[in-house]
This record gives sequence, C-alpha cells and structure tokens, in this order.
Amino acid sequence: MPYKPVRACLYAIVIWLAGFIWGSIVFMTPVLKNVRPIPYISTNPAISFPILIVWIPTAYLLTKRYLRSASDKSEQGLELGIVFSVINALLDLIFLVMLLRAGFGYFASVTVWLGYLILLIVPWMTGRSLQNRAD
Repeated sequence: MPYKPVRACLYAIVIWLAGFIWGSIVFMTPVLKNVRPIPYISTNPAISFPILIVWIPTAYLLTKRYLRSASDKSEQGLELGIVFSVINALLDLIFLVMLLRAGFGYFASVTVWLGYLILLIVPWMTGRSLQNRAD
C-alpha cells in the first residue's frame, strides 16, 4: 500500500486526464483525427505517441514530488508505479472501452501497454535513484 494512497491516486488521475484531454483535442481536429493507424502498434498515433512522450517527464516529476518525504523511496516508487498503471488501465477500461465504446480492441495496441509500462517503470526507477542518492 502506498504511504500516501489518496495522493498516489490523484496523481494517477492527473496523468490519465492529460492523455484524455489530448485525445479529445485530437478527435476535435480533423487533420489529426484522420491519421492512419499503425496495425498492432497504435490505433491513433496522433494520440498515443505524444502521450507516451509526455508521460515520461510527468511521471518523473510527480514521483519526485510524491517521494520527497518517503523513507524507503525505492519501494514506494514501485508501489506508486503500480498505482499509476492500475488506475490508468481501470480508467481506460471504464471511460474509453465501456462508456465511449472504443471496444476491447483498444487494448490490442502496443502503445497502450507501453504506456502502462512507462507508468510502472518511471516511478520505480526514480525511487531507486532517489534512494541511492540518500544512501
């Protein structure tokens, strides 16, 4: 369990909202909306690739802020990464797959799983790095 579970969940929601807002902008912009899919990689590269790029520094900065006063930064970084990934997957399932009817094919893209992996690894590695500096 993360040492600040509410904050961890709120940060995960902020990350998801950044992607959702960017996706909404893309769907309102005809030129971006009509970008061709890359089979098995991305159903909409105009959404997925910018999100993957933005999530790396966002996850890093939020993790640094979150772990400021943590005693075991490495362990808490891993737990935060799990929270980031799980909450983003659940929000994708609820909002994109079910409510917006993207279908379960949404999860067939490599970029979706790469995003969840980024949200797991960046906080974990950040925590390990911060722990090594503290030791």
